[in-house]
Amino acid sequence: MLRRKWLYIGGTVLLVGGPIAWKAYAGPTAADLAFTVETVRRQDVKESVTANGEIQALSKVNVGTTVTGEIKQIHVKDGQTVKAGDLLVTLDQERFKQDLNRADLSLRMAHQDRDNAEAVYRKQQGTFQRQEALFKQELLSLDQYQDAKLARDNADIAFQRAKVAVQQAEAQVALSRDALDKTVLRAPMAGRVTGLKAEKGEMAIAGQTSIAGAVLMVISDLGEILAEAKVGELEVSKLRLGQPAEVQVDALPGVVFQAKVFNVASSSDRGQNQSLFGGSNQEPQNYKVRVILRGDRADLDRLRPGMSARVAVLANEIKNTLAVPLQAVMEREDRSGGLGLMPRTRTTVFLVKDGTAEERTVRLGASTRRTAEVLEGLKEGETLITGPAKGMNGLTAGQKVKLAKAGAAK
Repeated sequence: MLRRKWLYIGGTVLLVGGPIAWKAYAGPTAADLAFTVETVRRQDVKESVTANGEIQALSKVNVGTTVTGEIKQIHVKDGQTVKAGDLLVTLDQERFKQDLNRADLSLRMAHQDRDNAEAVYRKQQGTFQRQEALFKQELLSLDQYQDAKLARDNADIAFQRAKVAVQQAEAQVALSRDALDKTVLRAPMAGRVTGLKAEKGEMAIAGQTSIAGAVLMVISDLGEILAEAKVGELEVSKLRLGQPAEVQVDALPGVVFQAKVFNVASSSDRGQNQSLFGGSNQEPQNYKVRVILRGDRADLDRLRPGMSARVAVLANEIKNTLAVPLQAVMEREDRSGGLGLMPRTRTTVFLVKDGTAEERTVRLGASTRRTAEVLEGLKEGETLITGPAKGMNGLTAGQKVKLAKAGAAK
């Protein structure tokens, strides 16, 4: 009997205390929360696009070679300023000198062969002219005349071939001399050596810049400095030439460079990242955006290509427009219209009218990290629910809401 009594008391506690305990564990519902509000008002909206990048020179040249050879001497140091035409690198010239000597010998022999062929041709031409005169006087047979003509024609052919051989030998000399000249590398433009990659005794490789040894150094014209950043496909459409920007460089804390958009890539830097079936992958793509820096010359001279930078471009600025805080904006799935197969999103906010929540569909324009321009759906002076987020997620239209006291934390 006593045991049955305790079971009865325990069951009553579970029935009464269980829901209370669950409510305490689950937290307050939307109906229990006090919501913060804000009045829809006009303000300035500055929409910006930010991205990470690096410092680059506006003009730079990868110095390489079109001939392969051992590096005998490097005449500059990393960071050195050079003028156009200054001596940079000398390669081993011995093999190229021997090639030029052989080409010169071949050219001399070709000249001799041409002179001999010309002498033979002139002799055969004179013989043919005499034989032709005798043939016209009927003092020479047809066979003798034809033999003389054939000998003249063969001599002419040999002479023409000899002249072509001279031209080929001259071309070979020019190529050999050009190859020898290219063993001496000179600065193609004025600037600073910003990437010396070569060492004395290494092999300079003729070829594409992706091959090790093909790029010996980089010369950069640091008169104009830019920052190159990669911007995602969702934001690159907001950018255009001439937009103002600001750039911060990690190496110069506290310094903000003013800048201007100089170039926006028309295609992504996807490269060869294609699917096996010829289609592109579905990963978000990045686009290169370059901005030219302006600022104090002393600060600009402290910059070096490759330094990390943070770029912020002012993509749009709207004065005195209706704006709402982004924390009040929610995206709802909407499959109305069309076939209803592809989900769409509907942008909504909640207003408070007479203590009741009212859902409103809005159309937004430019946005910052905190606010967004309102194009349609709201009027100035309306009361907008801004938080808390855990309560807004469960908020429904027509629901009675309790407002937080003025000055309460949002």
